[in-house]
Amino acid sequence: MGSYSHRKKQKIPWRVPLKGALFAILAAVALILLLTLFVYLGWLGEGAIPIGNTVIKVLAAALAGWIVGRSRLRIAWWCGAVAAALATLVLWAGMSLYLGEWNLSWGLFADLLMSVAIGGAIAALLLRRKPA
Repeated sequence: MGSYSHRKKQKIPWRVPLKGALFAILAAVALILLLTLFVYLGWLGEGAIPIGNTVIKVLAAALAGWIVGRSRLRIAWWCGAVAAALATLVLWAGMSLYLGEWNLSWGLFADLLMSVAIGGAIAALLLRRKPA
């Protein structure tokens, strides 16, 4: 069996996943405020809130993965997954703090799994793309 000690390890610049998570959080907050405005003005009914919430979560995870994937790291899929999960946890903590309810549930677990899958997949797809 061969040794893999000859492979050069790539350092993880942790600012890349943090940057992806930060932009995903900012975009999600902006979209939440936009959804709130549309419901307040009566352009959308209250039934659109759960659908809008899910769409915002998916877009935030995809944005985190896209930002990390552009970094061209060899392990961008992992960093994209971390960035999306971090954004989901920070958004959950912010909403819990705002509402005053700290509720760990299967919904949070499902949101985390969805974020990790989407963030990692988007970053991996961008990694496979040839640079222009």
